[in-house]
Amino acid sequence: MSTPPPPLDRPVWVHLDRFYGRPDSPGAIDDPVPGGLLVADARVPGLLKRWARAVDGRWFGRVNFTVCDAYGAVVAEHLAVLVPAAALSPREREVRR
Repeated sequence: MSTPPPPLDRPVWVHLDRFYGRPDSPGAIDDPVPGGLLVADARVPGLLKRWARAVDGRWFGRVNFTVCDAYGAVVAEHLAVLVPAAALSPREREVRR
């Protein structure tokens, strides 16, 4: 029995507008609900764990990332979500001092 390779743990940006798609609504909402509205068009930091390839040749990253509301509160934590490669871009590692 073989063991799987270790996770990549590469920092990436998840482009939520590319992942969730463009909105069909006409524009921003002026009267937000209590607790804030989901920010679905932002670029959020993620951690790429692995790559997976579909039978049609497309690449998907298995990524951990969070989605926040307009106030910065975490709405959802996504773990090992398959994200199309087109919705990912490299993120420079932060230098620790």
